[in-house]
Amino acid sequence: MITVVLFGCGALGKRLLKVFENDYSAIDVVGVIDRDEKLVGKTLFEAFGNQRFKQIIIYQDLETCLKSLKSPPDGLIHMTESKPSKIESQLKEALEAGLNVISAAESMFFPWLRFPEFAARMHSICLSKNVTLTGTGVNPGFAYDVLPILLARSTSAIESVKIRRCIDVTGTGPGDIEHVGYGLTPEDFRAGLAKGDIVGHMGAPESIALMAEYLDIALDLVTESWDIKTATFDVDSGDPTLGILSPGRVVGITQFAEGRMNDAVVIETQLAMYYQPENFGLSQSDEIEINGAIPIKMRIEPAVESLFGAS
Repeated sequence: MITVVLFGCGALGKRLLKVFENDYSAIDVVGVIDRDEKLVGKTLFEAFGNQRFKQIIIYQDLETCLKSLKSPPDGLIHMTESKPSKIESQLKEALEAGLNVISAAESMFFPWLRFPEFAARMHSICLSKNVTLTGTGVNPGFAYDVLPILLARSTSAIESVKIRRCIDVTGTGPGDIEHVGYGLTPEDFRAGLAKGDIVGHMGAPESIALMAEYLDIALDLVTESWDIKTATFDVDSGDPTLGILSPGRVVGITQFAEGRMNDAVVIETQLAMYYQPENFGLSQSDEIEINGAIPIKMRIEPAVESLFGAS
């Protein structure tokens, strides 16, 4: 039996607990941490109706949680924020406590690309404590990278890769809303992009870099761009903090990323993230197209569900 502590009971954490109700019998949740004062002190049954781990109490910090356990857990599943500046102290505390960590933070997937100093600090702690830190999820971690790489094993002489994904983001938690830019006016969205506060989906460049590494493609440049969509009607975000979005607010974002070699686009991704995309004539799907010795095309419809897929 593998024992784990869950750090974060937000949109993703709650879905992971639902997954554990039916699957992964070899994993035992022995502790839970969340900073929400409304949850602290409650059992998982009281907070979420969880039956499998119903007696587990939610603690406010890792130190208190670990002190309550009879023996150290094997690892910690980290599901709080995305940006390194907000998660570094959380990850550091867990690693220094001797815990192996799996993080859902997009920035933890191939962190060497944009956050080399942060990655180096985490790597150094892992080596000194003989533990591991891994970032994974559905995107990045599957739909944009691992799955295309797996498909690429059935061909060779790959010249280009195209990936298109359209998802419904209804119910996405505050941690994603803050850096993606939902609910803003178009002017505020563009201002946030210019300042670096809005970064959209964090992980597209990392997915491209990972694919290029595995497919032995020497990229010269990776670029990103964004299109935004507003509605003429009210749109329910599915998140209690954001609520109903009035007309004129950003309710859909399409993010493009390109990997270039010798000025030619060899890897390109397109991610449409909408609240209720069917209201805008879009269908949820994952499409992968690999141009090689034997061309490969794959379509998944509906798309791999974001939060549930990540959990």
